[in-house]
Amino acid sequence: MAPKVPQIARPDRERRSCDVLVVGAGAAGLFAGLAARGALDPKGGVAAIRAGAPDVVLLNNEARLGLKILVSGGGRCNLTNAAVDERDYLSDTPKVVRSLLRGFPSEAVRAFFQARGLKQYEEPLGKVFPATNKARDVLGRLLDAVHESGIDLVAPAEVCRIRPPETEGAEWTATLSDGSAWRAKRLILATGGKSLPKTGSRGFGLQALAELGHTIERTVPALTPLLFDAGGPLEGLAGLTIPAVLTLAPASANSDQLSGSRFKPLARAAGSLLVTHKGATGPAPFDVSGPCGSALARGEEVRLTADFWSLGQPESAWAPFRGLDKAPGAALRPEDAPRPPTREAFEASAAPLLAERERGVAQALAQRLPRKLLQSLCRAAGIDPSKKVKQLDTRERRDLFLILTQADLGLSGAEGYAKAEVTAGGVRLDELQRKTLESKRLPGLHCCGEVVNVTGRLGGFNFQWAWSSGYAAGRGAAAGLTRSG
Repeated sequence: MAPKVPQIARPDRERRSCDVLVVGAGAAGLFAGLAARGALDPKGGVAAIRAGAPDVVLLNNEARLGLKILVSGGGRCNLTNAAVDERDYLSDTPKVVRSLLRGFPSEAVRAFFQARGLKQYEEPLGKVFPATNKARDVLGRLLDAVHESGIDLVAPAEVCRIRPPETEGAEWTATLSDGSAWRAKRLILATGGKSLPKTGSRGFGLQALAELGHTIERTVPALTPLLFDAGGPLEGLAGLTIPAVLTLAPASANSDQLSGSRFKPLARAAGSLLVTHKGATGPAPFDVSGPCGSALARGEEVRLTADFWSLGQPESAWAPFRGLDKAPGAALRPEDAPRPPTREAFEASAAPLLAERERGVAQALAQRLPRKLLQSLCRAAGIDPSKKVKQLDTRERRDLFLILTQADLGLSGAEGYAKAEVTAGGVRLDELQRKTLESKRLPGLHCCGEVVNVTGRLGGFNFQWAWSSGYAAGRGAAAGLTRSG
């Protein structure tokens, strides 16, 4: 279904002014515009536009619309997740995230697209996709809704400067790169972060907010592949996919601390890992990439370890997904990511395999892990993978335990914004009103989406934040018109 062509600058808009101006027409901006116009039912249904509804204009810096939507999920667009709460996000104010998510939950998102004829399906671990597997169908429904709601969408329209009202009752001004300007009673910033700059996200909104006096948490690429030093335990295994638990911890943390129940890591994720020629990608690496980048940017000495053993246990939370033709495209929920086992627990679970004392180490453990991985890990630990189990001495058994459950991957960094799916960091949520995302410093300015310091894990959570925060900002801007009017 091809989207209708949105309206562009009606003849009666020669002065280029409106009630609500939305800068950025990605997922968050489109939803903000619909919410401000009154076209969004709180439960996702189609709402009739009331008489006297706010006049809303969307500005998009790229001529092509919804580029990030089109490339997301490998071109399929992971709309949301079936189970979403504040624990799926990193933010400075989790309670506010919880409230905003409840204001327009994942059920409402699914209802919105369902009401517009877009069927969906759910993958293991909750990822929701359009039944057509085509991101352009998602964008089409959004643009149709914008058109039918009477919202003007102007593209290309690159905003290069934002000025607040100079006097009470005056308007916000957004100056474009061609020297023209738009004015509005309320302005919503939905410009995205810095990730995937080819789609138009180049950090303008973050820069503008900083210039307007807001605190911007350090931004780093997130949901991006990890990079490892040469010579690490996974070198030479490019193309191998394996479930693993990744733990980011201070470099000083020892083995006992990592497996201790009281130790709190900087980040932990449990899910599929795909080895690349430079490091690793996939759900588990993506989910720790933001904290990895942040820690390294702060100059902290950290290490990233991998537990290849725990998710292979019969009783693990990963058990339902073993044997699937395709590994789940998301990691386990944070609370389900197990800490590395103690040596005693490892020895107990490995005992039935290591009872084959005449077998080589890699051969004995191959019932649980891929032979290639075992051989590489054994060599990294200084153990001959063909050495018979009965020949292992006490030190070698300890080293085997450590390399299988706490392998140091030699973290060197993460890929940059060009490959990152989202930007971690942004304007602090505690500088925005909790229900409307209106600036506490500059009333009349609302923020949503990736410019806000809220970052979700892989699995549709960042799109859900875009929908929920866009809805809150749009509704808040419309309510602000009523209060000021």
